[in-house]
Amino acid sequence: MNTIRIDLSFEQLKEALRRLPPKEKLDLWRQLDADIDRKAIARRFDTALKNIRKSYSAVSEEDVMKDALKATRETRAKYGHKKNRS
Repeated sequence: MNTIRIDLSFEQLKEALRRLPPKEKLDLWRQLDADIDRKAIARRFDTALKNIRKSYSAVSEEDVMKDALKATRETRAKYGHKKNRS
């Protein structure tokens, strides 16, 4: 078997993958999906979530909602959205 080595940046690789036909993308996704360690991802997510909760344990739910609504209004205003359901 012959081996070919090419140097591509991550961006070049992503761009090449985007140009693949849909069937080949799906085949590649299936192959890569089999390599994913879902338990490790779940553990990392759980740890991150616990750290966030611990960091913000002194902040009330009411304050969180006020900040979320304020951020939503500011973002909608920035992008010209007229609807405001809050």
